[in-house]
Amino acid sequence: MPNEAPTKYADVLGDWLVAMGYTHCFMVAGGGCMHLIDGFRSRFTCIPVVHEVSAGIAAEHFNECRSAGRAFALVTTGPGLTNVVSSIAACWAERRELLVIAGQVKSTDLLEQPLRQRGLQEVDGAALTGPIAVHATCLRRPIPKRQFDAIVQSSWGPHPGPVVIEVCLDVQAAPVDRAALEGDGSRGAEAVSVSTPPTEDSEVVARQIAEALRHAKRPILLLGGLLTRDVAWEGLETLERIGLPTATTTSAIDRIPTHSPIHAGRPSSWGGQRSANLLVAQADVVVAIGAQLDLQQTGFNWREYAPGARIFQVYPCPVELAKGHPTLAAGFCASPNGVFKALVHQLEWDDAGQWGEYVRRVRSLVPTLEPANEIGLKGPSTFRFLRELSLATRPDDVLALSSSGGGFTAGLQVYELARGQYATTSAAMASMGWGLASAVGAAFARPGQRVVLAEGDGSFSQNLQELAIVRRHGLPVKMFLVANGGYASIRATQRKFFQGAYVGCDEATGLGFPDWIALFQAFGIPAETLSPSDMVAERLAALLDRPGPAAWVVEVDPDQPNFPVVTSRILPDGSMESNPLSRQQPPLPAEIEVEVTRYLLT
Repeated sequence: MPNEAPTKYADVLGDWLVAMGYTHCFMVAGGGCMHLIDGFRSRFTCIPVVHEVSAGIAAEHFNECRSAGRAFALVTTGPGLTNVVSSIAACWAERRELLVIAGQVKSTDLLEQPLRQRGLQEVDGAALTGPIAVHATCLRRPIPKRQFDAIVQSSWGPHPGPVVIEVCLDVQAAPVDRAALEGDGSRGAEAVSVSTPPTEDSEVVARQIAEALRHAKRPILLLGGLLTRDVAWEGLETLERIGLPTATTTSAIDRIPTHSPIHAGRPSSWGGQRSANLLVAQADVVVAIGAQLDLQQTGFNWREYAPGARIFQVYPCPVELAKGHPTLAAGFCASPNGVFKALVHQLEWDDAGQWGEYVRRVRSLVPTLEPANEIGLKGPSTFRFLRELSLATRPDDVLALSSSGGGFTAGLQVYELARGQYATTSAAMASMGWGLASAVGAAFARPGQRVVLAEGDGSFSQNLQELAIVRRHGLPVKMFLVANGGYASIRATQRKFFQGAYVGCDEATGLGFPDWIALFQAFGIPAETLSPSDMVAERLAALLDRPGPAAWVVEVDPDQPNFPVVTSRILPDGSMESNPLSRQQPPLPAEIEVEVTRYLLT
């Protein structure tokens, strides 16, 4: 068979991506990626965004919420690549799939050290992103399909994370022999170097964990973000039948519905629920599946995390398992999905000591809506509003939780999620400005479903330009702007540690914010200020039923307290010392404290 006529390499790359299941491309056009744009425009649903960081965020959350297909980000060279670095870093920290394809100057114009720049808008993107990517490379010549596929698929796992592929401008446009790139002649291509340490057999690991749980009196199963929703939901019926108390990390709050009889809450140091932290502290076995167990999860005083428990961790990274905190009874470098699937088939547990009933008792006695957060308020409570908002949503709604700020931490405490409801956030990097772009990605991933976003005004301000995309595509994103006048979390920190020496946290100390209603209307999005009488689930449900995009400004007390907190002290040498997660402030009433710390080591 004669060879096919030469084809532009950008077209071939597009076909290879289609074959791997990619359907959507979030992009910012530029001269450095012009041939890629030309090759991709007829092969994917291309969604132009205003800023490159939004392309990465939207692709991340499309993939987190997808029902079908995959999304990637397309950016140009130089500032196009540097602008998307924050979203690359977030996916690296969160261990999430992200493919970024970037333009690059012509291969003949590439700089050589010690030059700082040679080509127009040139930056060495592979070197810049290499430390925060599973794989980062610059294509100086066409590579064969086997090699390209391997690079792209390294983003998916078993150690998911961002992959960055720069394609030189002349390589994009190069005429290539498709048959030669896809045929047997490519077998001698340079191998892709991606670290993939061997993983342990899921059945064997599950057998060891099942044995530990079988003898446990007070077990807690902790599900993390690397355990996918579909796998968690498939196992929920078994967990509920057995009655095994199950908690979730920040990135996995939708794996267990709030009103499940086994839900043990959301333990963590930041936005964690007090009842969940107390239960983990009283467990005798903690099994963390797909949870990183970083300091955000365990608290800075990690030596007192689950002090009476044998801790078992299933995570596909030996470095994380060997980091030394918290102290593990056993760490298994294995697939969280694989181990969980095997575990639910092997699991046996007899709740002879009524631990499950005690878990429900603690959850009922320690409210997520802490009374201390409603004392002396000069405006509506952020916590109460967000709880009512979650109660107003439908099971098929997607909750975009933003990723930082008072609205984010309050939401983690009080959101009530229905069975099968999606919630998406990017908490590991915990960057401001994530909410709107994540809502955009989720809306494209789940067409026809509403996306409900609640985000503080300070965070929203950092990426508000993507309102243009919401309006342009008529996305059913319902936006609730929690207006607390700035950076409430930063203001609280400066009040706590520096006696209210405020700077750069609100309009009085240097920030500036627009007339929000006028801003939304300028983008063609209907908006109004939410009245206090509308901040109840029944009224909010009616507002959410309005068609298309819509926005509401929710004016709350700028000095909203944020309890419970893990108190820390600044020591004379400048270091900090923190209490364990089980000792949060303000203290509980004495009679409640006695009841909910029955098994706490003293």
